[in-house]
Amino acid sequence: MAGDSGNPKTPAWYGGGLSAALPVGCGNIYYVNGGSDGPVVDTNNGLTPATPKQLLQSGIDLCTNDNNDVVIVLNYGGNARAVEAWPVEVNKSQIHIIGVGNVAQKWPLVSVDDVGGAETANPALLITADRVEVSNLNLGGGNTAGAIHIGDGGGTWGTWIHDCFFGVEGTSQDGVRIPAGVAGPYTTITECRFDIGLIRDGIRFDANATRCRLGLPGHGNVFNNIPGVCINLNAGVTEPGIFDNVMGIPANTAAAGITFAAGVLDAIVDGNKANFGDTTMGNNPFADAAAAGANNWLLNYQGITAVMPS
Repeated sequence: MAGDSGNPKTPAWYGGGLSAALPVGCGNIYYVNGGSDGPVVDTNNGLTPATPKQLLQSGIDLCTNDNNDVVIVLNYGGNARAVEAWPVEVNKSQIHIIGVGNVAQKWPLVSVDDVGGAETANPALLITADRVEVSNLNLGGGNTAGAIHIGDGGGTWGTWIHDCFFGVEGTSQDGVRIPAGVAGPYTTITECRFDIGLIRDGIRFDANATRCRLGLPGHGNVFNNIPGVCINLNAGVTEPGIFDNVMGIPANTAAAGITFAAGVLDAIVDGNKANFGDTTMGNNPFADAAAAGANNWLLNYQGITAVMPS
C-alpha cells in the first residue's frame, strides 16, 4: 500500500479544502499545472506546487500502481492542451486525479479542443486501470468520443467520477462512455454536471458495467438540455442503480431521460426527475425495453407526476 519515496507533504499546501479531498492513507502526491500560470516545458519533478509537471499524462506516469497516489491538477489550459498526447491514459491503479475547483467553477479544463480538430475521435481521459478516482475537473472529448472513456478488454473495476463538468465548456459526443467490447464493473458517477455542450448522451454505456451506480441516494447528477439521452444503458448492464438524478430535457422527446436496452437486468431506479417545459411533458422520459419484471422502478417523476417507464 502507501509507500514513501520522500515525496513531501507540507500542511500549508492543503488549505482551501484539499485536506478533505485527500484519501485516507494516501501515498505520494504529484502536481500538474498546464495553465497559463504554469510551466511551458515538462521538465519539473512534479513534487511541489512550485515545480509541477506541465502535462497530466506526466503526473499520472509518476504514480505507482496500488499506492493510493494523488495527482493534483492546479490548472490546465492551452500550455498543456496543445501538446498533450490524447487521450490521457489513466493506466495506474488506485490513483486519484483531483482538480482545483469548487462547486461553481472547475478551473482545470482538460479538453481536446485546442488541437484544431485533430483529435475528434479521442476522449480526454481513457481509464483502463482499476479503482481510479477523478474529481473537480472540467472535461471535453472529441466530437465522436466521450470526454471520459472507461474500460479495456479485461474490465476496468471501480472507477469513481464525481464533482466534474461535462459539456459546460468545450464539446464531446458524450460525457462518460463505456465503449462496446470492454467493461466497467462498479463504475460510480455522482454529483456531476452534464450540459448543453454535449452532442449526444450524458452517460452512455455500450457494454456491461455490473453493479454500477449512476447517482447515489442524495448524491445524484444534473443533466441540462442533453440533446440525446441523459442516461443511456445501451447494452446488457447487470444490477445497475440509478438514483436522484435531475434531468432538464430540451424537447418533448420520449425516453430522453433514462433508456434501458433489452439486456439490462436487476436494476433499481429511484428518485429521478425529468421534464421538458413548464407543464408535464406529454411523452414518458423513461423507457425500459427489458422483459416485464426484469428491473425495479420505484418513485420517479415525469415533471411532478410519478410515472413508470414505457
